[in-house]
Amino acid sequence: MIAVILTGCGAKVEIASPGTSQTENASEAETKGTHTFKAVNGEIEIPDAPQRVVVRTYLGELMVLGVPVVGSEEWSLGNPYLDKDKVAQIKDVGYPMNIEEILALEPDLIITDSEEGLAEMEKIAPTVFIPFNTNRDIKSSIRYFGEMLNKQSEAEAWITEFETETAKQAERLKEAGIDMNASVGLFEFANGKVYAFGDNMGRGGQVLTTGLGMKLQEKLQEVSDGQGWAEISIEALSEYAPDYMFVTVYTANGEPSKDVEEMKKTSIWKSLSAVQNNRVIELPFDKVYYYDPIAVLQQVKIVTDSLINTMK
Repeated sequence: MIAVILTGCGAKVEIASPGTSQTENASEAETKGTHTFKAVNGEIEIPDAPQRVVVRTYLGELMVLGVPVVGSEEWSLGNPYLDKDKVAQIKDVGYPMNIEEILALEPDLIITDSEEGLAEMEKIAPTVFIPFNTNRDIKSSIRYFGEMLNKQSEAEAWITEFETETAKQAERLKEAGIDMNASVGLFEFANGKVYAFGDNMGRGGQVLTTGLGMKLQEKLQEVSDGQGWAEISIEALSEYAPDYMFVTVYTANGEPSKDVEEMKKTSIWKSLSAVQNNRVIELPFDKVYYYDPIAVLQQVKIVTDSLINTMK
């Protein structure tokens, strides 16, 4: 039997060996086919169905799309929302990623958010460079990865699930009496400093805006449209103060921060509208730190419940 198989974007003719089924050849063609993806570092020929991917930072995006990953780094592997059994099968290649470790895994695709080691990685396998904060909302991000990895239908399925869940939780908020037109803001206290965050830096931001449809306070929207985060002084808090303040606290040892407790005693803190109206919501740092699709979907109920609790 002679089978003609069309693969990738162009026509590729292969002669099947005797005894090889059309199904087997179709499967092989799908695995070996490639497509061109326009990335920051050029037009990359990516396998249609990559089987051995090494990824830095974007592990959650690949896992939600069902892409096989063989190597990643400690930060991504520590995501509490990822399937622990699958994570256990992924090798930690270091942070920054170690070139020798990557080479030993024989990847057919590498994805990174850093230029560090990029030239060396490109010699090992097709490499896509996605600078941090490239995609500013969770829907555009998952669609970007869906296009890159030939997983468009899986990406759209996640978006449908996200929209269904956020619509459900938005109704809960309305029923609880939450003003959905109220402004929100994300702040973090770390080592005696105060940081303001945009909505694409974790901390529940994508749940609040893209998901539930709430708006960042005006000054915080400027932060979001710019670098995505800003260190601010305690004295400047009033300029960034929203109706609802979502706060995380980071300490290196995980213990309560004395600096935060001292700040809460100041007249500046006590004068904030959110403080006076019991609208300061402390979110658990370890639960809202990650911002991949798997984490964000799980955070929807966490953020919603925290908002509803302010009404009690």
